[in-house]
Amino acid sequence: MNAEFKLMLHPIDPDYSIDFAGLKVLLKDIKLLGEALSDTHYAVGDNFLSQLTFMGCSPDIELEPHPHKAYCYIEIEDHEHRQFVAGVNLKKARCTFCKGEVKSVTAEATCSICQKTLELEKINWRKSAFVAKTWITIGNIYELEAIPNDALLDTLEKATGVKWKPVYIRQSNKITLS
Repeated sequence: MNAEFKLMLHPIDPDYSIDFAGLKVLLKDIKLLGEALSDTHYAVGDNFLSQLTFMGCSPDIELEPHPHKAYCYIEIEDHEHRQFVAGVNLKKARCTFCKGEVKSVTAEATCSICQKTLELEKINWRKSAFVAKTWITIGNIYELEAIPNDALLDTLEKATGVKWKPVYIRQSNKITLS
């Protein structure tokens, strides 16, 4: 159940940790989550299509779990330490000091011009990476194929007290930050 293409929702506060059970109840109440497929993976719920705005005239998505075809699913993750989450689609980012290109992204980033070390969570990754302890993954959604609607983002903010943002990741990789 590890999709190549993912729409991920994360709180803008990288230190925010969820009440896992509470978030699960909230997502079930708004019918974004369906039946449990494992401890952290869920089928999409009855209101899944109304929580996202799909772009284009006919998106090809599978809503029912299928053993031989990629299907949409929801995953909730919560980690003890911050994670830098990015993928092969990581967009070029600019230094917050001199606007030079950010290079050598590992547990930190360095500017190619001024050589300053940059805080990963303060860099504008243009919806292709983020730093967080907690996030929600919607698997098998291509980049900008679907956008979470305001009602979903507002519901998450109201329930958690922190704003949430969407990011599109292809072949995700996580780096634990201390």
